[in-house]
Amino acid sequence: MENLPALKHLYYSYIGRLYAFAYFSQRRTFLGTTHSGWLRFFVFALFVASLVLQWGWILSILTFLLWQYVGFIYRRAKKEGYNKFVLDDTAVPPPNTIQPLAANEKIAVRASGRYAVTTKSDTVLLVKPAHYWHVPLGDHIVMVEYRPKNFLYQFFNARTLQKIEAGWILFGKEPISTLAITFLESWGPDHSNNAIAYYVGGGENEDLSRLKPRTIYFSFADAAEQNKVWATLIKDARDVRASLTA
Repeated sequence: MENLPALKHLYYSYIGRLYAFAYFSQRRTFLGTTHSGWLRFFVFALFVASLVLQWGWILSILTFLLWQYVGFIYRRAKKEGYNKFVLDDTAVPPPNTIQPLAANEKIAVRASGRYAVTTKSDTVLLVKPAHYWHVPLGDHIVMVEYRPKNFLYQFFNARTLQKIEAGWILFGKEPISTLAITFLESWGPDHSNNAIAYYVGGGENEDLSRLKPRTIYFSFADAAEQNKVWATLIKDARDVRASLTA
């Protein structure tokens, strides 16, 4: 956050507030209609009133533009998933002195992105509780409690990991420090290999070319936790790639 110029920080806060407003107003209702529905109706009614009551062409244009602007916000927010990840161009990986997580050591995160079980998948936004850990066999696991006692997951390993990026999620009044993790997805209802065998890495000869990239997002309570997870991912990737070239 301290790396952001004042104007950029102000812009990101503005976008984040708009996304949060659109998200919550789509999910809250009054008299059986969402708040977003009431808002759209109200600004459209203002535009119609300006024409019928002859408020003048200036007010008619302003109310028309307001109606279009509100519609644009909701369309854009829905298309973006009600949030936006912005890359931090100044971010660098954590130093080698950062201690990675131990095997099976869980760390709490706020999870965003698409998670799944074998029969369904869903997109979540800054959901907690969610936990990340990695197992001795090399798999990285994310478990998201998206509803009480209902969990979704993602799995990846050093072979399917594509990149790790640091930045911010724009949602709410302040940009949220976040890691974006891109990997080749092999889990969920679109895949036929969701057997327990996944936990041993899916096989050394698994054809990765058929897999499509997926990006998920981890947001953290503080920078130290983010660096621990980042260091864990980097160390595992380096260790596996070193073993393949040995």
